[in-house]
Amino acid sequence: MSLRKSQSGFTLLEVLVASIIMMVSLLGLGALQSTSMQKNISAMHKTQAMESLNYINDALRSQLSVGQTIDAVFDGFEAKYWESSNYQSNYVTSCGTGCSRDVMVKHMLAEWEKMIGENLPFGRGKIDQKTATLDVDGTAISTDYYEVTVMWDDRQVAQNTDGSYTTLGTNCSSNPKVDLSCMTTIVLP
Repeated sequence: MSLRKSQSGFTLLEVLVASIIMMVSLLGLGALQSTSMQKNISAMHKTQAMESLNYINDALRSQLSVGQTIDAVFDGFEAKYWESSNYQSNYVTSCGTGCSRDVMVKHMLAEWEKMIGENLPFGRGKIDQKTATLDVDGTAISTDYYEVTVMWDDRQVAQNTDGSYTTLGTNCSSNPKVDLSCMTTIVLP
């Protein structure tokens, strides 16, 4: 009568199956980490865009609250800091005491443009004066308002061989995979 000795431990097949399961789990965890980082960066960009909108909206409101009209300095303004190599010479970058309204407005626009350009990839902004006709108790009232838009490229854009960056997006659309991400607010007088 032969006695068979009891064996303990794992077979090679069990170790192989466990290793495959662990490897697939780690790959999934890596993909989850990558997606999580992209979503966090996107949320940061949205927060920075909202901060820049709040800044320029407050600047617009401050001019409107003292009875100032918003002239062509605001209307049609486009902030394109990232593509403006002569930013410092184009705008007033400091405003001490006794600044005129025009100097102060240009300073606010310069700060807004800088805020967008430094915080948002391929960031740009624009301010457009528009007119709307509202029906108030059967009476048509025409009023001006200002549409303020901040745009940026939320995709991870690769650097070109010459050190520059390229974005394919040029405008706002409902598909940020092919165009820019945008936030728009309206400022009423």
